[in-house]
Parts: sequence; structure tokens; C-alpha cells
Amino acid sequence: MENTIARKPVPREPPHRNRNRKRPPFPWLLLLLLLISLTIGIRNEVQMSRKYIEGTEGHVYLDEDGTPEVIPEVYEKLERQKKNREDCVQYVAVAFDDGYRACYTCPSGQKTIFLKAMEIWKYGETCDYESRKNDPEYKANRVRLIPQNYGTKDYCFKIQLDSIYLYKKHPENLMRLKTTGI
Repeated sequence: MENTIARKPVPREPPHRNRNRKRPPFPWLLLLLLLISLTIGIRNEVQMSRKYIEGTEGHVYLDEDGTPEVIPEVYEKLERQKKNREDCVQYVAVAFDDGYRACYTCPSGQKTIFLKAMEIWKYGETCDYESRKNDPEYKANRVRLIPQNYGTKDYCFKIQLDSIYLYKKHPENLMRLKTTGI
């Protein structure tokens, strides 16, 4: 009797033409290197077309004729700043109830001052009244801002200085001087 063992047929792989060819370890690496070199090339080309003047932080460049030019963003910022200086307000911060408030200019290192309702805590000027009105410092000191004058930043600053320096003869200050000595 013949000893026959049933063998399973071994599946054969179809022949490949490039079976022995070594594949690169990372096929996307070549693509990445190509993109990096392309990006550097474009960046250098852009920098060559605009030669920035040293010391101007990239705000001034030389055009084709060699004339210094300012980048458009600088002109936009300039116009915004000019507009902001035109629409300003000079305000007074008044206490809306009796109590102690922080005192930044009190003599002899005094940290707080007692103010009655509607007494002046501070004079100021700003070109962004809405954000100043919502400043946490004013809420913490329980004061309300009341606009007094509108105009340019210079005009409002001059009015603010007048208010601060002439406050010494303001009736409110003279009355406080009699009662507290401050």
C-alpha cells in the first residue's frame, strides 16, 4: 500500500515585474521636499521684488525705481489713528454712592478716600469711550463716567488738564478741604 498524504495546494502569487525593485521608505518625503523647496523659492522671489530698508521692520521697501515706499498696512493704520484722534471725549468719573474709593494721588501715602455720592473721583479723556466705560477699575471703585466735552484728542486733553489743575478751587474740593483736610 502506498503511503499517500493529501497535500494542500500552495497558492501561487502572480508574477510581478517590479518585485525586486526597492521602494523608497517614505514616498511622500519626496513630495514634501519638493513643496519646501518651492515655498523657499517663491519666498525669495517675493523678497527680491521688494527690497526692504534695514531698520524699518519691513514697513519701508524700495520700488522698481529705487524710491522708498511704505507698505499699505502702514497707511491703513495711519488713517485709523487719525480718525481715532478726531472722535474723543473728556469725562469725569463721579461716585454713585457714599463710600471709600482708591486714591492714587492722595498725600502722605493714603490709599483710600471717602467720597459722597456725586463727588468727583477722577477726570480723564479717551478716544474709545465704550471700552473705558466698561473698565473694571471704574466698576470696582463704584464710579460712573459722565462725558463733559467732545472733540479732538488734543482738545479733550487740554480740558482734562484744566479740570485737574483748577480742581483745587472747585467748590467740592474746598468743602472737602474744610471737613477732612485733604
